[in-house]
Amino acid sequence: MSEDGAHRLPRPLAGRRVVDLSQFIAGPSAAMYLADFGAEVVKVESPQGDGSRTLPGNAFGSYYTRSFNCGKESRTLDLRDPAQRARLDEWLAEADAFICNLAPASLKSLGLDGPTLRARFPRLVITLISGYGQDDPRPCMDTVAQCESGFAMLNADEDGSPRLSTGWPVDMACGLVAGMSCAMAMLDPAREGCVIDISMMEVAANLLLGPAALALSEGAALGRPMGNRDRASAPSNIYRCRDGHVYILGGLDAYWLRLKPLIGCTDDAPIAERVARAPQFDALLEAWTLPRGRDEVLAEMARLQIPAGVVREPAEAIARIRGLRPDAVTRELRGGEHVPLFPALLNGHRLPRTATPAVGGARRHA
Repeated sequence: MSEDGAHRLPRPLAGRRVVDLSQFIAGPSAAMYLADFGAEVVKVESPQGDGSRTLPGNAFGSYYTRSFNCGKESRTLDLRDPAQRARLDEWLAEADAFICNLAPASLKSLGLDGPTLRARFPRLVITLISGYGQDDPRPCMDTVAQCESGFAMLNADEDGSPRLSTGWPVDMACGLVAGMSCAMAMLDPAREGCVIDISMMEVAANLLLGPAALALSEGAALGRPMGNRDRASAPSNIYRCRDGHVYILGGLDAYWLRLKPLIGCTDDAPIAERVARAPQFDALLEAWTLPRGRDEVLAEMARLQIPAGVVREPAEAIARIRGLRPDAVTRELRGGEHVPLFPALLNGHRLPRTATPAVGGARRHA
């Protein structure tokens, strides 16, 4: 990156200090976003390290730890030792924010619950992430939250079998909400500090159930599980081609008006009826896609300005994304290690990220 490019990048959190006592995904990713925008983040780990460090990886370490802990310094503490627990208080006294996703029962036993910290450090922005809120001691993980929040049933197969997402959507969403909330609180001109209480259940209901939560709250019924079908439009689904699969979002009225002559359909059913009869309309569209190659199908969709894409293997997809966007996905360091990159361009440049530190290690160089 050129010096001018680096100077144009926003660093609103420069000079802010964040203590990150979190593990796995939600808390660490929230703190990583703060580091992206200039905060000095200290990751506090046990001498054995964040639990994610034991998850699969390679010679450079766990893929999971290295995905969500860029830009940080690591310091180790055994919080069961009173002297080391007191050291954490010293760091909090000098910090602007604290991020933690330990279970509420653990926080209380360590004197790190919201009310205790608020009383001791009134200017500290305290961001606490838990499964069910700070008043419920139950532990939780992403996949549990997907089930408890109703998302696994909203995402169910057409036969009613619940489905989980392998992309940790609850953790990822919690990280974004926690990072944004913490940043905004730190930047508040009043700077009075606060406790930000984030529940995985509530985030899942808000960001994963989305319109379904509003519909249910107002008395509507969701109907049968839809599998890969869109709940709001039809035909919109994954369709077989001669050489693979494509997704076509053809069910919005404007798109359907262009699509139906192509596939030889004369049915003028409105969108609500098309959703109710989605299998019939899917069959009509797949009868058109099945004898054709994916490229031919996509070319026709592009001509008609109908959103569509190939269902790709992840490795192929990453290669294509890198071809479309400069320096996308990851950056390779000397020796072959990769650093995940912030997924946005700011004035044409990437925010600078450094690789995840070793347990107890200093912030690594760019």
